[in-house]
Amino acid sequence: AAYSCCALFAAFALAPLLWMIFSSLKPYEELYSFPPSFNLSTLGPHYYEKVLLSSPFPQFLANSLIVSVVSTLVSVLFAAMAGWSLARARFRGQSLILNAVLLAYLFPQALIVLPLFTAIAKLGLANSYLGLVLAYVTFTFPFSTWMLTAYFAKVPIEIEEAGRMDGASNLTIFRKLVLPLAAPGIVTVAIFSFINAWNEFLYGLVILGGGEKRTLPVGLYNFVGGEFAQWGEMMAATSLTMLPTLILFLFIQRRLVGGLTAGAVKS
Repeated sequence: AAYSCCALFAAFALAPLLWMIFSSLKPYEELYSFPPSFNLSTLGPHYYEKVLLSSPFPQFLANSLIVSVVSTLVSVLFAAMAGWSLARARFRGQSLILNAVLLAYLFPQALIVLPLFTAIAKLGLANSYLGLVLAYVTFTFPFSTWMLTAYFAKVPIEIEEAGRMDGASNLTIFRKLVLPLAAPGIVTVAIFSFINAWNEFLYGLVILGGGEKRTLPVGLYNFVGGEFAQWGEMMAATSLTMLPTLILFLFIQRRLVGGLTAGAVKS
């Protein structure tokens, strides 16, 4: 019974995804047919060809890759250093800082979009990749720090003490001993940061506007407008947008599960 329920929920969750992919292969006249057509002989990649060859989609894809990868690297790098410091150092107000970090993540992002845009604009970073990267780091860094703090706390401190006895500096211990042991947690927060940046719409729209620097979620609106929505092209573009995160999950799913499990346990 349990397996049947799981299969039912999986089918319910996958149905919209499969329908999107199926619709991206159907000819235009069958997209609006009722009842829906399931004629496999008419399926073809014509929408994918149009999206990849006759639309700005490749440029939007490159924009999203640049912003997502850079914001992920920045967030993971600083969160790892902050998390290790909070897990090992003992100082007054430590618990307050940890609670503030978590509160910063829980704060609704939509409420700070205008103040954050104003600050970015005054720095001269509006309509730039760097401005959007900074915006993304503001809400990926707090959660990444909180999660890595819990993960670093589980790393045996005896390993670090052995490194100090051998004359290793804090930087060497962090880089050569702590980071390799914390790889599952690092991978987890990296995936979290990447997916947040990859799928984010509001900040991309406000900070980058409607130019050639648009990211994929904002660029998908190219297929909506005018006299009618280009549903076939949108389904194809959305299917292509999903591929990078799907491939990422397939390659690192084992490390991801381990990192989530470890980060969820308070030491």
